[in-house]
This record gives sequence, structure tokens and C-alpha cells, in this order.
Amino acid sequence: MRGAVGRFQVMALLQAARYYVLTGDLERAKSFGLNRAIFYAWAKHYGRGYQPHYPLRRPISTRLVETLGERTPVSERGWFAIGGREQLPEDYDRQVARRIGSVVPYEWAWRAAVEYVRGFPGRVLADPQRFYKEVYEPVRDEFVKRVVRGRRAKGRTLLDFLS
Repeated sequence: MRGAVGRFQVMALLQAARYYVLTGDLERAKSFGLNRAIFYAWAKHYGRGYQPHYPLRRPISTRLVETLGERTPVSERGWFAIGGREQLPEDYDRQVARRIGSVVPYEWAWRAAVEYVRGFPGRVLADPQRFYKEVYEPVRDEFVKRVVRGRRAKGRTLLDFLS
């Protein structure tokens, strides 16, 4: 194997697939996936009550919107935002798709993620805690092996590229 896909990328990919499966909007799915991965990474590192000791970027105008069981900041242009910055589809492509693509073809990982997420009931996908525990956590450290490679082993004809 040429490396591993990190937890950040797995979270972003699965969150994007979750949003896409529930809404059908690929561009906003990328924004949502990257946004939630940044948020959860930040929360894990800093936790509640963190106060920055420096000013944040000039904040963009956002409003809080209920999205898949969470209140998320959304910019006036409709992109998810955090830390005064929008998460754009091209940011997702650079920070997530390119990293995953250095290990396995990104399109294979995306298709496997969507198929994997579709295997869960809507009530699991709509609940952030259940999504984390039941969808993300079981595969976060072995996404390529368990989801991408596992999908290929189920009668697909593509090369077993990880051997």
C-alpha cells in the first residue's frame, strides 16, 4: 500500500458522502464534508471553552442553519463556513480528494464511500452522534481496507490495487 488515508480525510469523505446521499448536492456535500472534518478536528484538539489569543480572520457574514442535526454556519453564498472562512469544493479537492488520491484513486474511494453510507438508514445518517459511532468510527482507521478494498472484493472487476 502506498500510505494511509488519515482520519481527517476519512471524516471529510464520509461526511460529504452522508450529505450527498441525503441531499444529492455534490458541491455542497464537499463544503459540508470539509467543514465537519475541520470542526471535529478542532473540537478534539481544543475542546469547549477555547478562546483564541489572536484575532480570527476578518469574519465573513454567516447564519446558523440546522443541517443534518447540527447547527452549522453558512455563508451568504451558501457554503459552509468555520473560523471566518468558507469551505469551498476546491478546498475539499485540495485537502481531501488529493490526499486520498495519493493512496487510492479518489473516484473509487468516493463511490465506495457513497455505497457504504447508503447502507445505513436515514435516521442514522441524520443524527450526528449515531453517524459518528455507527458509520465513521468503525472504519476510521481502516477505510481503504474495509470499505474501498472490501467493495472491490464483492465481485467487482477492478484490480485489487492494494496487494
